[in-house]
Amino acid sequence: MERELLLVGERLAELLEAGNPEDSDVVNQGLQLYRQGLVVIKEEAADTVAAEVQDETRHKARLNLLFPQEGSCTCDSRFICRHQMAVFFAVYSEHASVSDWLNEWKAPKIESAAQALQQVKRASELLKQAEETPIILDKSYPSWKQFVDVTFSEHVEPHIGEPNYMIENHIQTYFKRLSSKAPMEREWKLLYQFVTQFCTMQLTLRMIQLHKSQTQTIRVFYALAVDLAEELHETVQPLSRQARPFAFDPFVFSIKEDVAKLLDGGFGLEYEKIDLYREIWSYLFSNSSWRKEELERIKEELPDKYTGTTERTSYSLAAIHLSLLENQDKQAIELLHELKKDACPYIFYWLNLLSESDNRSRGIPFIEFIIANVQEFLADLSDYYQRVDFVRTFTTLISSCCYKLKRTDLLEKFYRATLPHSYWNYANFLFEQGHYKKWVEMHIYSEISIDLISSESIKEVVSKEPELILPLYYHAVQEKVSLKNRPAYKQAVRYLKKMRTIYKKTKKEDTFERYILYVADSTKRLRAFQEELKRGKLIDV
Repeated sequence: MERELLLVGERLAELLEAGNPEDSDVVNQGLQLYRQGLVVIKEEAADTVAAEVQDETRHKARLNLLFPQEGSCTCDSRFICRHQMAVFFAVYSEHASVSDWLNEWKAPKIESAAQALQQVKRASELLKQAEETPIILDKSYPSWKQFVDVTFSEHVEPHIGEPNYMIENHIQTYFKRLSSKAPMEREWKLLYQFVTQFCTMQLTLRMIQLHKSQTQTIRVFYALAVDLAEELHETVQPLSRQARPFAFDPFVFSIKEDVAKLLDGGFGLEYEKIDLYREIWSYLFSNSSWRKEELERIKEELPDKYTGTTERTSYSLAAIHLSLLENQDKQAIELLHELKKDACPYIFYWLNLLSESDNRSRGIPFIEFIIANVQEFLADLSDYYQRVDFVRTFTTLISSCCYKLKRTDLLEKFYRATLPHSYWNYANFLFEQGHYKKWVEMHIYSEISIDLISSESIKEVVSKEPELILPLYYHAVQEKVSLKNRPAYKQAVRYLKKMRTIYKKTKKEDTFERYILYVADSTKRLRAFQEELKRGKLIDV
């Protein structure tokens, strides 16, 4: 325990800055609670200490001895709180001097020779920093962005190259530090969350680019970027719906330039970046003049982007999206026709967006694009489950659009283009539409056993067009006989009896008799099957 406490003491001294008024208050208030004897230790484990601290109310605090920033307290502090510090002092005092810890924490940090040399080499930077004004976290985009940059450079960047679990812990510390500075007002807090997440994503993309040769490290930042993209998606629409003070306008205007950088290539995660770009321009940047200005900028730069490059695709997708937002559908469709199969995943966003439009027919060209390109796109996916997931994701949306537009012809084309992954959806569609012949043909072509088809469906076809179901039984009998075992023979006989019933219903008993004679003759060497035919009274004993 003594070793863990000495280590956590060093870690706390690193995380809390003596020159920071907020950190200083946390330490001093925790010290006061400890000295007043208001800490009651409840549990001591290898990596945590749990205690109750009597403040204005009683709080339950848990000190994490490995990663103190991961501790918890019922006061709901977003970082290390005074109650956790009080617990630290209480247990630390049993093994070392609290006064010594405080003196070391308050004393100026002594640099090693290597650190001093590094600082000499960067004297020009230090001089420049000295001339700059200190960071003031006022309500402005530049101020918040600068705070994110500085905090990231302090808590994350220096730890590149460490084991992944260590980097992840430093990232969590970084987010807690950001959260600790969030404004108290609800509307400002949501904006602060969006800005800090967006700026963090920019920094994360930069880390991916700078350290792309470090495979293990990059995995952490790829996962972080994906998570940030999802969180930003969840933030954009609530932010756009809430009543925004006029003071928000400079934020929205200032962030436009950084949002434009999402179209630049070289970082990977193209889908996440484009999706986020479209979401922001759909809901946050609703000013028509801004959209037209951005569209003109993209159209001017588009010819300079080489065909087939990531940036070319990104700029084309952005131009299509802004054209749709400005109801310039003709221009959007012209740009859409320039895209290839790789653009298929991006279509989902527009289909979803246009499904909420007053004119749902605007989505038809995008459905047609999928139908024309999906086979080639799926062929390039090596993973079977990826193909299935892609088809399932689009099926719900496209079927909903087509039914609402009464364009079942388009839906059938989509199902045919995505076979075999759309097999059951297509089968249900054909059955609902009463296309029983196609329904039977598809089952036979796909070699689906009649045992897997619901008996209710078979009964309905038999009641309406009985002869159409016969090919399924022919196929099933042949399949069962080929298995060459007694249970399969019995099942084949049951199918033959059902065929006999259908032939009687259609008054074509002679056709069945000829067929059963053929079956008996072609299988005369299968003694067990012959016995089952006789037992079923299909042939003479």
